[in-house]
Amino acid sequence: MSKPENQRASRSRKQLVLIWVLFLLPPLSAWVAWKYLGEQGVAATTNAGTLVSPARPLQVAGLRQADGTPFSDKQLRGRWTYVVFAGGDCGEVCQQQLYLTRQTRIAMSKDIRRVQRLLVLGRQPDAELMQLLRKEQPDLHWVVRSEQAGPLIQQFSGEGFGPAGEQYFLIDPLGNLMMFYDLEVPAKGLMKDLQKLLKVSQIG
Repeated sequence: MSKPENQRASRSRKQLVLIWVLFLLPPLSAWVAWKYLGEQGVAATTNAGTLVSPARPLQVAGLRQADGTPFSDKQLRGRWTYVVFAGGDCGEVCQQQLYLTRQTRIAMSKDIRRVQRLLVLGRQPDAELMQLLRKEQPDLHWVVRSEQAGPLIQQFSGEGFGPAGEQYFLIDPLGNLMMFYDLEVPAKGLMKDLQKLLKVSQIG
């Protein structure tokens, strides 16, 4: 084989390797993040959040956005997502959760775009609540759940946690429910957990 042919073959092999690396990077990064948190991170140091083990891939159904369009799985991909559940009025506890998750997101500074927040309401909010959300939570995504959302809501239930406002949840950029927080967890704990996740993960 001539020298030019050798060079072309070498370039082809390098390109093939690069394609495989790019293909494997997202799932590998997610695994590293999970492994890091499980053995070295949250579980071993701050204990701010409780890991959902194994992580639960979410199948989204029965959620409607503010404009009436369906909320889909795709909107949970590519970012770390805090999820808060409320009835229809988003009372004091709900507003506390929104405040803490908002401040945590803001604290991520240059990585703020890698984090989003989702409020899941049990019924259509009234005009007063909608105005409050627009004014105080402009970056917040909110949806209303229907009866068809039952299977999805069940995925947020388990020993020690449930979607009735007692906790709030963290979904990874691959759409997996991976962690939940009690209301007593301080903002500093949330921030440290998220900083670790953003540092070790190359996705979202």
